[in-house]
Amino acid sequence: MIELHGNTTYAVCLECGARYELEPIREAFLTCGTLPVCRTCGGIVKTATISFGQAMPVEAMRRAQDEAQACDLFLCVGSSLVVYPAAGLPVIAKKSGARLVILNRDSTDLDAFADQVLNREIGETLARVVAGADS
Repeated sequence: MIELHGNTTYAVCLECGARYELEPIREAFLTCGTLPVCRTCGGIVKTATISFGQAMPVEAMRRAQDEAQACDLFLCVGSSLVVYPAAGLPVIAKKSGARLVILNRDSTDLDAFADQVLNREIGETLARVVAGADS
């Protein structure tokens, strides 16, 4: 698993990258109304997600491109496939010989490029797949 867009389970300083747990930040904000500031460098602290306008993590993108080139099957789950450079990963995989499956509630611009498209609700579809794997 390579987290290209980060996650919301912790926070990081946008300047130095220091990691912070979210609960103390949340409590301080609710108690005092103060925005989180890095104790190390004074930078802004926010959830460890990539927002529009922020650069993608270079190392994670390199690893994702390498894995896309090497995979046999690329599953694209729950993505509009319109935000690049991440939206280009299924194309890299397909051009490298992988089969491409897109599971998304709505259609995408890459549907015609895919080997299989499932326009279904993601949660219930994956639950059925997991339930079938347990049988």
